[in-house]
Amino acid sequence: MVQNMLGQSSGVAAIAKTTGLSRQTVYRIQNDPAGAEAALANWQ
Repeated sequence: MVQNMLGQSSGVAAIAKTTGLSRQTVYRIQNDPAGAEAALANWQ
C-alpha cells in the first residue's frame, strides 16, 4: 500500500496518517523498497 501511494506521488505525512505507520517507516520503505519487502516476508 505504501509503495502504491508513493508511486502516486502522495506525501509521506499523508501516507503515514492513512496507513498508521510512522513517517520514518514510510521513509525507510521509500529509500529501500526491496529491504522493506524482505523484512515483511521474514516477519510473516
